Amino acid sequence: MTTYIVEYNDGEALVETKGHANYADEDYDIVCASISTACILSANLIDNLKLGYNIIDLKCDKGYFRLQVKTDNPIVLGIIKNLEEHLDEISKDYPKNLKKKK
Repeated sequence: MTTYIVEYNDGEALVETKGHANYADEDYDIVCASISTACILSANLIDNLKLGYNIIDLKCDKGYFRLQVKTDNPIVLGIIKNLEEHLDEISKDYPKNLKKKK
């Protein structure tokens, strides 16, 4: 199962995912692919917008993703909120494979 957190503190946001969804065999897992695509797309979008340096920390490894950003820019905050909503929807559709940690 993949777990994720999204936290907002003092003008920053943190998104972190851990683990493998185990929906299907590796390289065929649509849940893992959806999670990874959403996370990487969001990080790339924040980086490519060139709205100032907003990324504080970024780690992307097999089974692990961490993105910490400054949220003083409303566009960056919107991207993070959109990512959170997307992960929430995947979690609703695949509750055995993705879970939000509180």
